[in-house]
Amino acid sequence: MIYFDNSATTQALPEVVDTYDKVSKSVWGNPSSLHNFGEQAFNLLEQSRKQIADLLHVHADEIYFTSGGTEGDNWVTKGTAIQKREFGKHLITTAVEHPAIHNSMEQLKKLGYDVTYLPVDDEGRISIDDLKSAIRPDTTLVSIMAVNNEIGTIQPIKQPRRF
Repeated sequence: MIYFDNSATTQALPEVVDTYDKVSKSVWGNPSSLHNFGEQAFNLLEQSRKQIADLLHVHADEIYFTSGGTEGDNWVTKGTAIQKREFGKHLITTAVEHPAIHNSMEQLKKLGYDVTYLPVDDEGRISIDDLKSAIRPDTTLVSIMAVNNEIGTIQPIKQPRRF
């Protein structure tokens, strides 16, 4: 049997399961606790944060752990919009973003934000020209997923960083 539904539930690699098993048996403290078990968990969490940051070529203080994608989407979308509202209330996303992004954008619209939804082509890809045209002086957030979780389209996300 070939399993094609890896959108949200991919089987973990054996080495990941082995690592999880070892860690869950030896480092089970609350990383926010002050006792030795908590300190051990905190140190492992920070080590993991640094490794992930190194892989992504970012600073460790830019890595946050959440309970899942929906929480992360809500947190970053609403948090960024509210934090940057003094600079503008225009937000941009795509017509094919995750529902958590769309729901956050719709909630922000009720708070007076203006949201532009970029159209996509037959393959689910945005046009960089459409994105450039949508950006305004009051744009404070552009949310474009790197790879679509439903159809696998890879967006040209490196290009927007250049303008």
